[in-house]
This record gives sequence, structure tokens and C-alpha cells, in this order.
Amino acid sequence: MSSGGQDARAPIRILIAIVIAAVCCLATQAQGVKRLVIIKIDGLPGYYVDRFASKRDPATGKSVLPWISDVFYKNGTRVPNFYTRGTSLSGPSWGVLDTGQHTQIKGNVEYDRYTLHAYDYLNFLPYYVNFARQKREDMPAAEVLDQLRVPLLCDAFPFERRYTSQQLFQRSYDWAVLASGFVKMYPGDPRDFLDEWTIGLDYRKLTINQTVRDITGKLAKRPDIDYFDYYDSSFDHASHHNNDTPTRLAALKDLDRLIGRIWVAIEESPRFEETALILVSDHGFNSDEKVYSQGFNLVKLLASATGGGHHVITKRRLMLDYSIKGAYPFVPLIRTASDEASYLKGQSSSYPTALLDFDGNERSTIHLRNSDLNMLHILLQQLQKEKLASDARTATIDAFFGIIDDHRNDWQKTLDDMREELDALHRLTAEQKKTLDAQPKKFTPEQLIQGADSEVRRLAAQAEIGAGAEAEYRKYTATLTALLGLQRNGFDARKIRIEGVIAPGAMGDANSVHQLQNYVTGPAPSGLVTDADKHLDLEKSFTRTNYFDLLLSKKVMNNVQPGVSSRPVDFVAVTLPVSAISPDASDQIGENVVWLYGGAERQALILSRLDEVGGQNYRYMPISGLTQDNKGKVTFQTRPLADGFPLKYFEDKDFGVPMPDRASWLSEWHTEIEWMNAAHKTVYSNAIIGLIEQLGRKSVFDLGGSGISPDEKLIRRFRERQRMLTDPDLLILANDHWNFDVRGFNPGGNHGSFFRVSTNATLMMAGGAKTGIPRSLTVDRPYDNLSFMPTVLRLMGKIDGKNRPVGELRQLGFRNFPGAVIREATGGIAESIPIRNK
Repeated sequence: MSSGGQDARAPIRILIAIVIAAVCCLATQAQGVKRLVIIKIDGLPGYYVDRFASKRDPATGKSVLPWISDVFYKNGTRVPNFYTRGTSLSGPSWGVLDTGQHTQIKGNVEYDRYTLHAYDYLNFLPYYVNFARQKREDMPAAEVLDQLRVPLLCDAFPFERRYTSQQLFQRSYDWAVLASGFVKMYPGDPRDFLDEWTIGLDYRKLTINQTVRDITGKLAKRPDIDYFDYYDSSFDHASHHNNDTPTRLAALKDLDRLIGRIWVAIEESPRFEETALILVSDHGFNSDEKVYSQGFNLVKLLASATGGGHHVITKRRLMLDYSIKGAYPFVPLIRTASDEASYLKGQSSSYPTALLDFDGNERSTIHLRNSDLNMLHILLQQLQKEKLASDARTATIDAFFGIIDDHRNDWQKTLDDMREELDALHRLTAEQKKTLDAQPKKFTPEQLIQGADSEVRRLAAQAEIGAGAEAEYRKYTATLTALLGLQRNGFDARKIRIEGVIAPGAMGDANSVHQLQNYVTGPAPSGLVTDADKHLDLEKSFTRTNYFDLLLSKKVMNNVQPGVSSRPVDFVAVTLPVSAISPDASDQIGENVVWLYGGAERQALILSRLDEVGGQNYRYMPISGLTQDNKGKVTFQTRPLADGFPLKYFEDKDFGVPMPDRASWLSEWHTEIEWMNAAHKTVYSNAIIGLIEQLGRKSVFDLGGSGISPDEKLIRRFRERQRMLTDPDLLILANDHWNFDVRGFNPGGNHGSFFRVSTNATLMMAGGAKTGIPRSLTVDRPYDNLSFMPTVLRLMGKIDGKNRPVGELRQLGFRNFPGAVIREATGGIAESIPIRNK
């Protein structure tokens, strides 16, 4: 009986063994990449490459992009439905691609609300100057990620075994690239040199061209190098300024020739069989030959009396083409004073009240000074005048201290926490300096090859950054301490120096929705008003602005393009704490809810939560009339789905759920994969995921973990505070073909939004026989850029089936990767299980 049973099961065991062997074979193939060559192209939409790869050249009968067609379409794998996860900006998008982690850098420019420190991730020239002075080793974006202990893809390879190019997340720099590029830019024949000088030398491509020469040469001559990357922003620049096909196609053809040169060099290298070539971009582009992109000046709006009379700070100079000063790259902040400021007239240098980032064009972010700080400032000014009657003065003093008392507990906790953190930062900086003192002043040739000098300069830069940050934050906390130290008894405002209790340049804490709906912009025209009880009437004593209504109400009267909306703003997005909506919902929903304001009657909430296996789920809720009271409670009315609500999924013909079932589908919770499958081909594509990614915060640290020192816990808490202080009050999204780029209002096209044309990026890969990369494969399933790095590392066998780094990678500080591996590209390896990023 048992013998017969065993005989019956024998074929099953053989079948299982065959399946296991096949899986192992596939796994082996999927782990055969030993050398990476990554071509990073800024602003290249996948759909645009597809358009021309399939177009025939009448002269040759081949594709107009012959190398891209041959390498990736015929002999490689491509992912046409590949998207950027947050806003379609270079800084955030490359941050996800280069780390495989959730977005920590949210813009190309970020501001710290407490100190006005500006993180300018795109300004290369100051970096090169500071690198030459040995003051900096990495670009600002890489420095921020180092503070968060988030490694880059290039960090998975030893310094001496990698070649990296000029880019946003740049590590170190090789002056030989600049020197060689400069020499080879000049033609050998003096007559040619004269011609080149006459028409203009191409300085912008100086380092780019040399990087190509370096890579193609080192592929054969340096078999010890395992990682190459090449970064080029030419297509992005061309598309911003030109919307015609010939210009953009010319940029694509340049890219095609580049790929041909590099692919031939790979084929001729001794490591061809194990080398993977990957073409990837950060985002797409919204450009149409029939439309000129129109510009709307948010700086002018904010500086106007209607917009609040703000003194506005930007990091880019307005109308750059008409400003000689615009050529100077070292100006830390650009201040635009308002002629219509009410209580701060002439004080733009001391008290700017709005920080504006319009980089990315189709979106903008705004930090406004905390509305209650404005009230305190106005009340102090009024108290320092002699015009107030006795009763009005008493009421004003009471109101002043009432506002302080409303914030006292929160402000005191901020002070107590920051003092602990800054003390820990001080000790960390002292330890870093002590370590630096023990480092050698000269390095052996072997140490230089291994990058030992780079590590020393990197540590020195972090010590300098830490000391500067400590000084800036202590300056802010000193004024907050002084403000909390004011006493009601015997208070005399005339003895108070306002700069000593209200920090110049600081925005204070983020504004609540209630504050943004009732934002104080100045004293009322009639001055301070008391009520029947002789208390200061806070509603009647101040002028106020509702920024949601203000931004959505803007309309141009002379729109000459019928296909472009007369309203520049599409919708405004902010976060709400779950507890403000329902104190009992925090366990069922996440930490934040995103509110989309498309007008009084057209609003939506995006809810997110983690399911039982740690995967992200989302729900879309159409609402109207959302308001928040001064206690923080939020009220709104739910609405049935109809046309015109933000993101317009309901009426989009490309939404993947048929109309009879669409309303019920949209009202339910769905997984990230289900949302991607249903929405990615719509106008707003993966916006429901992207908005949560952009406006939410994923912690990179385990703040309660065991085995770390008390100081380390404080430093981790401080780093997360720094990131949260860059979060803006308002994220503003432009309507189609509008942009906010006050530098010059790019006429060709823009990006930055959640439109599919802007979020659809490029991902293609090909490789030798041992890499396991499938040939002639099109991956139809949608993926986003969170999948890029785990897919690459899975191809290299550096992460396991649950996206956990293995071996040396874990020792280097790499974390579990939350994105799904593109299983079709890795030889059939099962998709990774979503893991909560702790």
C-alpha cells in the first residue's frame, strides 16, 4: 500500500524537481548582471521615444532612432508604462531612482521654515567652486541623503570600481573631465577654431561630451569598473524652450547616436556578456506643437494687496533673461518687496512673509509665515504706538498674550526638543572634528584610488554643515524663548524690540487649513476693534485672505488660445491630520489625508492606509465645502461622483473601469496595483499615489529602536524635523499648458504636475547573454520609479526575494526596498512582497 503510494507520487516529485530546477535556472539568469552602464536622461517621456522608434526613415528604411530600436526594442526589455511617483520634478524623481526609497527631497528647491536655509539642488556652479576649495565633496542633494543615512545606487560599488558623471545626486568630481573636455572642445585647425569662436563654442556640453569619451574608453581599458552612469539634460532644455518636433527629434537623435557609441563599446569590451545597459529618465514633458505654454505670475499675486501684500522670497531671479544680475549664481535668496505691504512696508529684508518655489513650472509651492505670528507682530506694532485708548490697549495686551498662551505648550515642547537635538548635534560635530584632526594630511596613491581623501572631505563638509545648522536654529530658538518669556504683569510693548521676540526671516510653524482659510494679512482699515465685552474682536481687527478661494478665482481676460483654460490654477493640495477629520479613524487611515481644492463645490479627499501585509491602499472621496474651525475640527459634505471633481477620474475615457461600475469602484478602497492598472492611462495617471507620496512623509529612521545611543536617537529626530520643516503650506497645480516659471515662462513645454504626459518616464534595458534580461520584451504592466533600484539590484543578485539587501549591501547601510521588482524583466522572479519602510 505504502509502496504503491510512493510510486504514485514519484511523477509528482519529478515534476516538482523540474519546476524547482527551472526556477533556479531563471534565478541564476536573473542574477547575472555584474556590470552596469546607466544612461540618465532628464525629462524624456517614454511615449515620445515610442513615437519615433516606430517611425521609418525614408532614406534608410530603418527607424529614425536606429540604435534605440535595435538595442532596446529588438534585443532588450522596455517598460512603456513607467512613471515618476510624486511630482514630475528632477530633484524628487532622481531621488527615488537613485535610492529606491520613498521621496525625502520634495522639490528642486526647498526652504527651511525656521531659518530660511535654502536647499538648491540644481545649482551646480557653487558646488564646483566649493569642491575646488575642498569645502564640499558632494552635491547638496547627496549631502541631505547622507544625513538621513540613505545610500545612493552608486554607493553599492567601491569608489575605485565606479565612474559617475555630473548630476543632481553627485558624489565627488573628477577635474580631469572638465580639463579634457575643455581641451577637446577646441578644433585643431586654427581656421576651424575661428569658425567655432564666431558661431559660439558649445560650453554646455563640454563635460557631457568628455563623459561619453571616458565611458567608451574605460569600458574596454578598465575592466575593473563595475558601474558607469551618464547624465544629460539636453532633451529637457530643448523641450522647455521649443515645442516643435524637429528640435526635440534632433535631441533624440543625439541620444540615439550616444547609445550606439556606448553599446558598441560594451560589445567590444571583455565583459559584454555580463554587462547591462539601462536607459532611464526622471519624468516626461507636457509639450504640444499647437500650444504655447502660458505663464502666470504667483510672485506678483502674493505681493499685491489682494494676495496679502507679501514680501516674497524665491531662489530663482524673476525674468532672468532681462536681468544682468541673473547670471550671478551665488545669490542665496531673491527678495521681491511688495509696494502694497500693509504693516511690513519697507521691511522685506527683515521680514519676508512668503517663500515661493516655482521650479518645475506646472506646479508651485508656497510657505506663508504663520498667521498667528502675523497677528502677534501687528498687535506689538499697535501697542508701541501712542494712539490706543486705555480700554483698547488692555484688550490688545490680553489678545496678545492669549495668542501666546494658545501656542505655549506646543512652542515649549518644540524648544525643549530642539535644545536636546541641538546639544546632540553639537556633540556630533565635535566628534566629527576630532575624527578629522586624526586624519592624515596626505594620502598614499592607493588611498587616493580608494577615495580616502573624498571621505575625509565629505566628513569635513558634514561637520561644517552641522555647525552652521546649529547656529541658525539656536538663533531661532532664542527669539521663541524670548517670546514665551514675556510676562503679562507690567508689560510695556514700547520696551520690546520686535526683532528680539519674532524671529526675522522665520516663517514659524506651518499654517493649519483654518489659518489658510482665514489668513491674517494686516490690520483692518478701521484699526483694532473691541466687542461689547471690551475684548479685542479678532475677526474684525484684521484683514484676512482665503488662499484656496483666491488661487482658484484667478482668471485671465485675454486668453488667445481657445484650447487653454482661462484659469491658471487647476487645484490646490494640502494635508490634513486624520484626527481633525475623525479622531477614531487614525487606525484605519494613515497619518495624513490629502485635500484637493478645485473650487467650493468640487473638492476631494485622498485617503491612504496600510493593509494587513503592509501594502498601501487608497480611496478617493468627492466632497464639498470643507472648512476647519479654530479648534482644528474639520467639516465637509460628501458628494456623489460627477464630472469636474479634482483628478477627473470619473469622466476620463481612459479610466480602466467601465462606466456602469465606475462610481462604486471609485468609492471603495483599492490597492496600489489596482489603482495603477485602472488610472495610469488617464490624464492624471498615478496622481492619487503621487499626491500621497509628495505631501506625506515616510520616516527613514526607527526612532524607538533598541541598540542605538541616546544621542543617535536625538540626531535621527532632528534630521526628520529638518525634513518636515521644508514641507510647504500649499501645493499648487497648474491647468494644462499653464506654468508658474517667473524666470521666463517657458514657451515650449513644462513638467512638475501629475499629468500623464509629465509623469510618464522612460525605462529600457538590454544586456549580454549572462544578464538574464529578456530580449524583445514589452512590459505592459505599469510600474513607477520606486521599482527601478530594486529591479537593478535583483538583476545583480544583491537583494533577496523580499527586497532585503544581502551581504555587503546591508553592511553599507542599504535598507529594505519598498518598490515592487519588475518581475518580467528579471527572468520571471516572483514579485517582491511590499514592505513597510521603517
